[in-house]
Amino acid sequence: MLRLARPAPLRRAFLLVLLAAAGPAALHGSTVVRMTFSEVVDAATVISVGTVSSVEYVWDAERGTPYTDVTFADLDVLHGSVPGSDLKLRFTGGPTPDGLVLEIAGMPRFTVGQRTVIFSDPAAGGICPLVGWWQGLYRVARDTERGVDVVFDHAGVPMAGFDGPPGELVARASAAAGAGAPPSQLTLDTFRALIQAEL
Repeated sequence: MLRLARPAPLRRAFLLVLLAAAGPAALHGSTVVRMTFSEVVDAATVISVGTVSSVEYVWDAERGTPYTDVTFADLDVLHGSVPGSDLKLRFTGGPTPDGLVLEIAGMPRFTVGQRTVIFSDPAAGGICPLVGWWQGLYRVARDTERGVDVVFDHAGVPMAGFDGPPGELVARASAAAGAGAPPSQLTLDTFRALIQAEL
């Protein structure tokens, strides 16, 4: 779903420009297919743990399309390779010169300082460089009581683990996101091991 904060005539005109730039597939509509964790791992060409170091908005005048460039630093690349010490990914959406803001439902959002685990395909192009959009994003925070880094899903819900046999793992979140991490919350070290086992 695309959303623009402006009157309907302008919204429709801008949407047509965006869809034309995105290509024939977008004109016929797109659906994000639900994926197992194993499928996400398998489809990713780069899997990395990193910290968001910058979020920059770019206006492509030729395409008439706004983009958001997100740079991840302090990288620990678990799979694939990254040229240089940082990873920059481009997401469709963001502000335009005339005050519009293009928002796409399901598109992950980032803020500087966030630590993440991302499953991406940087060379694939398209609207979102993450595998399965939000399904290719996990967030990381420090549990000071336990002294470990713990994992949350894209929406900030604590991850409890994964179910199923190797090659068919499905993510399992805790019942609710609370202020503190539940004792059974998945640690980053365990998450790394799960990823390596799926590769």
